[in-house]
Amino acid sequence: MRAVLWDLDGTLVDSEPAHELAFDAAIAELGLSVPAEFHDRLLGASEDRVYEALVAQTAITLDRAGWRAVKWRHYRETADRITRLSQADLLAPLANAGRDMALVSNSTRAEVEHNLSVAGLARYFPVTVSRDDVRRGKPDPEGYLLAAERLGVPPADCVVVEDSPTGAAAGLAAGMTTIFCPQIPTLKPPAGALIASPGKLAGLFGRLGLLPQE
Repeated sequence: MRAVLWDLDGTLVDSEPAHELAFDAAIAELGLSVPAEFHDRLLGASEDRVYEALVAQTAITLDRAGWRAVKWRHYRETADRITRLSQADLLAPLANAGRDMALVSNSTRAEVEHNLSVAGLARYFPVTVSRDDVRRGKPDPEGYLLAAERLGVPPADCVVVEDSPTGAAAGLAAGMTTIFCPQIPTLKPPAGALIASPGKLAGLFGRLGLLPQE
């Protein structure tokens, strides 16, 4: 294996509290409400899918771009709620081992750059693919295939790390070894994914030849 392709939100950084705050502030501003389980059902979903769910379940009158602008305005005010996860500690060892790395996210380009900057992780990713860079977001494999192409690494030599079933399905569909590393232990992985808790990820990297085995 030559390259590691990372998801961002929920895998390297915990931005869910920031997203939920921004979402709640946005719908409050618009006078809307959603069911309590709305966030959990859309974990890992693209902004497009979230908007489609809003259209289906609320009386929102803004178009997609209008909704994105309102939420983004609130999201920029929540930087203090974005924290690095323990998996991010593996980026330096992987870089030192000469592994290529890319980031593939269902978030917008602005959100990806914002979160990487706040978390201090931008230097590890010469290649980033956001939802703005592809026609179809996860679970479609387009983003992962584009990242591999930009790295110049065949999909079969790439390892994907994801925290959501949606993202893991995208990695598998791209023909890549896919590690499902959820923050929510009850989430079910798609068939074919390797499973690792955050604390076991380094060991799995070692077994895959990405890091020296201890």
